Order: sequence, then C-alpha cells, then structure tokens
Amino acid sequence: MNRRNWIAVAVVTLLALAGGYGLRCWQAPRSSAASVLGPPFPGGPASGSTTADLPPQFKRGRELAQVVCAGCHVFPEPALLPKRIWAHHVLPQVAVRLGVEPVNYEGMQEGKILQEANLYPTEPAISEADWFAIWDYYVASAPNQPLPPAPKPKLTVGLKNFRAKKLNFHGGMPMTSLVKIDPSRKLLYVGDGYAGMLAAVGPAGNVINRVKLASAPVGLALKDAGAYATLIGRYFPSDVLEGSLVFVPNNPRQPPQPVLEQLRRPVDAAVADLNQDGRDDLVVCSFGNRLGRFSWFEARERGGFEEHVLLERPGAEHVELSDFNKDGRLDIMVLMGQAREGVYIFYNEGQGLFRMETVFELPPPYGSVYFELVDFNRDGQVDLLTATGDNGDNPAPHKNYHGLRLYLNDGKNHFTEAWFYPMEGAYKVRAFDFDGDGDLDLAAIAYFPDFERGLMEGFVYFENQGNLRFVPLSIPESADGRWIAMDAGDLDGDGDADIVLGSFIVGPTTIAVPPAVHENWKTNGAAVLLLENLRR
Repeated sequence: MNRRNWIAVAVVTLLALAGGYGLRCWQAPRSSAASVLGPPFPGGPASGSTTADLPPQFKRGRELAQVVCAGCHVFPEPALLPKRIWAHHVLPQVAVRLGVEPVNYEGMQEGKILQEANLYPTEPAISEADWFAIWDYYVASAPNQPLPPAPKPKLTVGLKNFRAKKLNFHGGMPMTSLVKIDPSRKLLYVGDGYAGMLAAVGPAGNVINRVKLASAPVGLALKDAGAYATLIGRYFPSDVLEGSLVFVPNNPRQPPQPVLEQLRRPVDAAVADLNQDGRDDLVVCSFGNRLGRFSWFEARERGGFEEHVLLERPGAEHVELSDFNKDGRLDIMVLMGQAREGVYIFYNEGQGLFRMETVFELPPPYGSVYFELVDFNRDGQVDLLTATGDNGDNPAPHKNYHGLRLYLNDGKNHFTEAWFYPMEGAYKVRAFDFDGDGDLDLAAIAYFPDFERGLMEGFVYFENQGNLRFVPLSIPESADGRWIAMDAGDLDGDGDADIVLGSFIVGPTTIAVPPAVHENWKTNGAAVLLLENLRR
C-alpha cells in the first residue's frame, strides 16, 4: 500500500485491520513446507533464482507464481521479504485475494462496499494443490533475514548554508499533512492533519490566515486566484466517498468553494486545460484502499465537470503534466503505488482521448511514493527522480531496495536508471540548485528510516559533485520530526531555494520507534521545520 503522500494515521489503521485486510489468520497445514520456517535452500534466493536453480519440489511453485502473481502486479522475488513476513502476513492476504481462503465481509471495515464491488472471488481462482506449491516456494526460498543494503557514502551531520527554524502553530502533537511553498506570494501553506486546517504562513513563520476545511488537506495546486486543495476525507485506508477537491481563494474573506465531492480518498490533483477549450480541467488521484481510480475531469461550458476514468484501480499517488512527445498537447504522468506499482504516461491524442504507455513497473514491496520531473543532465529532456520507501503495510523489516532513483530520458521517453541511493523509508525528493553552482542538488525525506540506528536519515541533503556523485549531509534537527511532507522553493524572495519539512508523528508500528525518539517528537519536535537558505 504505497503512496506516496501517505498520512501516518492511514498506515496505523491499516495495520490494525488484521494483516491489512481484516482477515482471519490463515495458516498452511502441518504437512506443508510453510509450517517449517527453516533456512532457505542453498542457491540463489538471496539474489533471485531462476527455475533451473530450484530444487525440483519448488520449481512448479515458482512457475505458478510467475503466472498467478503477475496477474495483479510485477512478479515479486522471494528475496524481497524474509520468510516470516511471507508466511505470516503477505501470503495469508494473497489467499483471500485468490479465493483460497473465504473473505469475511462482515468482519471487515467497509465490507459492504467491497462486497458490492465484487472485489474478491466467490470461488477459488486456483486449486489447493497449486496454492500450496506457491506457498511452499516462497517460504522455502525467502531469506531468514532482510538482505543488507548496498554500500553508500557516509552521512555527515552539518549543513552550513542553511539555518533551521522550528515552527509550531498549536500545542498538540505534530500532525502536518501538507507543506507547499508559493514563491510568487512569498507564502508557505501548511496543512494540519488533526484539525483539517490550511494555514498561510509568512517567511518569518507568522501565521497570516487559517482556513477550516472538511478534512485534512494533502495536496495543493496553485493558481493565480487561489489554490485547489485536495482533501483526503479519512486518514486511514478507506474506500468511502468522503474525499473532495475545493478551491481556496487568495482573498481570506471568500470561503472555500466546493469543486468535486464524493471522491474515494484522493491524495493529489493537477489543474490544466487538457483539451484546449480554454477551460481548466482536473486530474485526480483517488488512491482509495482496495478500490480507487485515476481520472481526468473535463470542465463543461455551463459549469461542472465530467469524469473520464483513465485507470480503474487503487493506488494513484502523484500526477504531473508535461508535453512528453512535444506535439503541443499536455500529457499526463502518474505514479501508482498500490498493487501494480509503476509509472505510466497517458499521451494526449486530442479530443479528450488518451493513450497509456508503461514507463516501468515495480514489485509491490518497493513502496513507490513520489516522483518528480526534472531535466537533470540539461539535455532538453525531462528525466525522472523517484522515491520508493513506503513500509506501512506489514511489520516488514528494512528493505535494501528502498531509496532514491534517477532515470534518464533517452529523448524518446524511455527512462533508464542511472543513479540509486539506498535510503530506507524514502518518501520524497526534490531537485534544486540549492548552492548556486550551476548543477542540481537534492533534498530528501524518509518516513520509515531506521529510527534506532539511522535517525539522521529522516532528512538528507545531497550536494552535487558532478558525474552523478553526491555528498550526503544532514542536520541535527533531522531527529526532531517524523517527516512526511517536504517542499522546496524561494520562500523569502532572496533568489535562492529554501526547504520546508512537515512532521506527522502518529505513525505506524511496522518500523520500531524507540520511546525516547517519539517523546522527543512530542515535547521538543517541530510540526514544521523551515531550512532557510543563507547563500544570498
């Protein structure tokens, strides 16, 4: 369940739903190899094995998994998770998805909605023998412990060109759902996830205005007259239609104006004239939970919008608009962070028609959360910068494939990974020339770092040394929040880019948080951390 602006409470509640789906515990019989959590077989499971590498009794299980699992998402190698996670969390959920284990709608939150949607099969999709073959393959092949991360440069604490300032707007626990810099108006917008409030804050940290909204704002699309705010509805993973999109005028005397209602847990939106009729259309990521969709809403001449569904599935996480094929029409790129994780381009064919192409797809444990379009190598083509690090579904340990990735564009919108930095729980990354030396530096946050050993990786600044080499730096104040939101831009109008972090500390238990760390967030932490760039 990835998502990239995932709100922490959402993940907490998901974990409370008995393995993520409100299921009763399903276990293999004693005769199955799944009941014996012994060491993986000798060979290549740690790095991914082929059918030829497997002992004969597991070959059939792998062949079945490559077909059955690929029906919903990219085939996940057993090495992606340790065997106890497969056996006690992931595979029991898959059993219900395949109809091998019956679903208890009455015992599920929003079970009636899911039953009406016919989400789960009424009959088993595969035989019991085939299911046991898949189960045995995963549990026998997976490693006992998470695989170690790749080597990386040592993180240095100290960032001389920035001054940190804590901003706390109320006396409660930090529950910041959104931070957004508006350079044109020298304003910082801050969403309060507890109160459902949107605050406009000046460069000095003074609150200029507060607007009460129906629920927590998690996305903001700025326009000249105001901003379109995406309201998530319910924090926790939900399929109820309580999310919305509202327009918040710049004039504080004017109340927020409803735009779209009854959305299924929306998390992001973009605004632009897609069909070139002179009216702003909307693109909305309705992440949902088990249900969801990705749509564009056509603005009608007489008012209102007509929805056109682009993808009928949950997990739409982040959207960007760009003319990828340079034909004069805006295309759509979306990150899906649920089930079939991946990045997709919808090419604008004109007359309201779009053609989808897959950029790349990833296995579900990767936890795709965010991407940014940036011409990193200055060749005139937009490249792709991503963060994969959501770790809120199961009590999964550290994952060596979490981190930041840069994909370079070959000019034909084929993106190839050129750089990877292992960063546990990576949640967002922004690229700016922070130090003014002519190349792009990076700022990144992690919502699921190793809080026991890698607390400083909650925020990392990457100083560009050229040739895709970076020096990772952090600040002592990185320990003062659980950073779920981040933005960068020239907040104070002095010509350089500042950085803003937002903390949401009511977080999941999938990654252990030492009590002292959590107490520091509550008593000495920051709802918002402003890093003022001192270069000017």
